[in-house]
Amino acid sequence: MKKITAAIYDAHVKAQRPQAQIDAYYEPKEIFNKRRIDNVLGHLDPQPLEKILDIGCGVGTFVFHSAKKGAHCFGLDYSMESLKMGRGLVASFVVTGEAHFVLGEAMHLPFMNSIFDKITAIDFIEHIDMEEKDELLFEVSRALKDDGLAVIFTPNKIREDLGELYWKMRNFLFKDKVPKNELHYGLISRMDFEALLKKHAFDYRLYYYDTTRPYLARLPFLRHFLSLDLLWVARKQRAL
Repeated sequence: MKKITAAIYDAHVKAQRPQAQIDAYYEPKEIFNKRRIDNVLGHLDPQPLEKILDIGCGVGTFVFHSAKKGAHCFGLDYSMESLKMGRGLVASFVVTGEAHFVLGEAMHLPFMNSIFDKITAIDFIEHIDMEEKDELLFEVSRALKDDGLAVIFTPNKIREDLGELYWKMRNFLFKDKVPKNELHYGLISRMDFEALLKKHAFDYRLYYYDTTRPYLARLPFLRHFLSLDLLWVARKQRAL
């Protein structure tokens, strides 16, 4: 699958008005956007003066919401236009913490060892391949303090696979066009990702979420297949 370049993200951001980004991510108008943000923040729980890194920050959704809580936040992305938009948006609000935006690659974090209390990667790992996920978790572990927390949120591969099967059946029966999502070439199963978490010495817990139909994430057993998203809270083990 062809990888998505920074230029593609740059063009996407430049095509959108700042108010559209505010309405989607800073002061979300749609209930599913609000649920997504609340779900992540509920586990991230930003505290005053904590150092938090958001990998693949886009226009700074979780940089902004964490800085509002008084945290010292860094947003990292390889899209310059996303970072420019994020700086401008955060500057238009009053936050009690700090918000910094850094151009860089997630697999080569430009930060010292053991510097962050918490790191997020929200709707990011589905955009990188398996080798890059391995490198990412190495870097996350390196940059986190001992006992530091990582919050990782990504679409549920099983749900997306079932959706693809559904549309293929509709195509066969009714000739409907099968939707394609070229961005999600790096979808990963729960077992494969948790094997990587174990490899990099993370203790973790998995949560299921669905921003459109929340009850699907609460159904025993069926949530494994039907919930839209997976969220891992992973804690770096203390060095012996």
